[in-house]
Amino acid sequence: MRRFLLLLALTAPLVGRAQDAPENLVQKVQPAATAKGFFIPKLRGLRAETRATARDFVTFRDPEWEMLTWAQIAAAAADGHTSLQSLHRCLYCQEVGSSKFLVGSHPDAHKYLLAGLVEVGVETVAAHYLRHHGPVQKWYWRWVWALPQSASVLEHTRASIHNAGTP
Repeated sequence: MRRFLLLLALTAPLVGRAQDAPENLVQKVQPAATAKGFFIPKLRGLRAETRATARDFVTFRDPEWEMLTWAQIAAAAADGHTSLQSLHRCLYCQEVGSSKFLVGSHPDAHKYLLAGLVEVGVETVAAHYLRHHGPVQKWYWRWVWALPQSASVLEHTRASIHNAGTP
């Protein structure tokens, strides 16, 4: 009996090592991630959502989202207009905050226009996506889709009021 246990004790590590040998393991080959397989579908989805957003914006299919988008456009335009007026009246005034990195410390109208188009476009497509692709049956989701645009409207309105009060 002792000989059997001694033999088992000596051969058990060898059996374990033989099972772990690389030639006994089944290795599955994973395909390499390609740009076509990863980026192209994402870009097509973004293009499709942008088209759907433009279609819904032009055809007035969703009145709540449409009014919020128009409010955001108006608030961004008012902010850009009052910022330009404030910067032209006050020579020592500068743009501050995160917009300083995007448009510079003394921006021209074209910089405000380009930054506003990008901001409003991205937030409009995001709100449209959230409105139509989220869990719309949930009670909290009825208003979650409006948060990006609502925050933008609030901040642009606050900045417009601040700029109008600047000497």
